[in-house]
Amino acid sequence: MVAVHDLTVVSTILTPSSTSDEPSTDTTRTNVGHATDAWQRLSRMMAKQDLDGIEDLYAVDALYLEPYNPPHRGNLLIHAYLKDYFAGKDDVQIDVVRIVEAADSSTLAVEWTISYTAAGRRWNALPRASFMTFDDAGRIEHHRDYS
Repeated sequence: MVAVHDLTVVSTILTPSSTSDEPSTDTTRTNVGHATDAWQRLSRMMAKQDLDGIEDLYAVDALYLEPYNPPHRGNLLIHAYLKDYFAGKDDVQIDVVRIVEAADSSTLAVEWTISYTAAGRRWNALPRASFMTFDDAGRIEHHRDYS
């Protein structure tokens, strides 16, 4: 199950003609962009523990980083790692707290929680944050998770 609580597309623009040192920020709700679509597909795959097709979301030489683990380079290694990570978990639930996407869909930040059952114990609402950049073809080229 995947739930979305807040979706914001943010464009921050620094203009040289501005008289203020503060960036001009235009925050509006707009049509969901490609990066958000990619996150929603990825989070559905993780929640269902069905990662077939995940290679299509990541660039061939993508980099996946997270605390306490070595880097995973390449869409096939990312697939293998995530498949192994979710193998010991049941009843996975991902809840999105906030999504912030660049207006050009090149960058995405997601605040989310994951709940699951493992080894007879329920783990609830573990906080996570993901930051992703996308290549020109719309595939994830850099993915960093924080827990």
